[in-house]
Amino acid sequence: MIFKDILKERIHHDLGFDFFIKDGAPQSQFSLIFKENGIVCGMIFVPTIVKLVDEEFFLEPIEPLPDVRIKILKTDGQNIKAGEIAAEISGNAEVLLKAERTICNLLSELSGIATNVNCILNAHFANGRSNRNVFLLDTRKDDPLMRPEHKYAVKMGGAKNHRAGFYDGILIKDNDISVYGGISKAIDRRLREEKLLTRLEIEVGNLNDLQAVIKDGRIDAILLDNMSVDILSKAVGLISNSGKPYLIEASGVKEEEIGKISETGVNFISLSSLVRRAPYIDVSMKAV
Repeated sequence: MIFKDILKERIHHDLGFDFFIKDGAPQSQFSLIFKENGIVCGMIFVPTIVKLVDEEFFLEPIEPLPDVRIKILKTDGQNIKAGEIAAEISGNAEVLLKAERTICNLLSELSGIATNVNCILNAHFANGRSNRNVFLLDTRKDDPLMRPEHKYAVKMGGAKNHRAGFYDGILIKDNDISVYGGISKAIDRRLREEKLLTRLEIEVGNLNDLQAVIKDGRIDAILLDNMSVDILSKAVGLISNSGKPYLIEASGVKEEEIGKISETGVNFISLSSLVRRAPYIDVSMKAV
């Protein structure tokens, strides 16, 4: 299932399984209006949504009709103020009326994520208050069917993407270690799945496990999970003294501690809240 299938499924849930007719409908123009300040995200999907609605749900007209025209005024990643128009769309009124809700819902969701990410970055990294060499990462704690779109929104907000699934990265978690009876055996198992250019990361929750990982030496990245700022600092010190250039990620952190954690020497801070706590941005599509 690819992203177009997901978009089509969202449209199906709105339009059902009926067919629609363009004949007799006027050519109309609509404006996509943001009702709140935020970061625009999802504009790249608007033409595809309109095309899917047109080609998959409407019968071909008896007489040829003009194509839909879309004028993008705000691209993904740009700031927008309440009341500003992000795009102007003109075409067959019936097609655009049927596409309206899917367009607005997707823009509201993705713009909400991008805006949330941007707000967190501005709150903890603006004006040199924290180490800007630290990057925020998303997680897999979201809807897997919308994960590509969510990850796109995270990038538009200014953060970076962690792995999307088991297919593009290997992360050894605490359950892997428990199931296989220890760190070394868990690494043995996951190394069987390693592909060219795939990094191997492991999650540790205490300094003893960290020392075992460093002693093993086969890991590329270390995820320091649910550690206090003091323990994180000690952990980063142990890693730095190992002589190997590990990538260091902190997870299981509170947003209010991002500033302090960024000063410990970690490279990344992963937050599920980038997506899970993002409020929707109010977007409307109005005929003009």
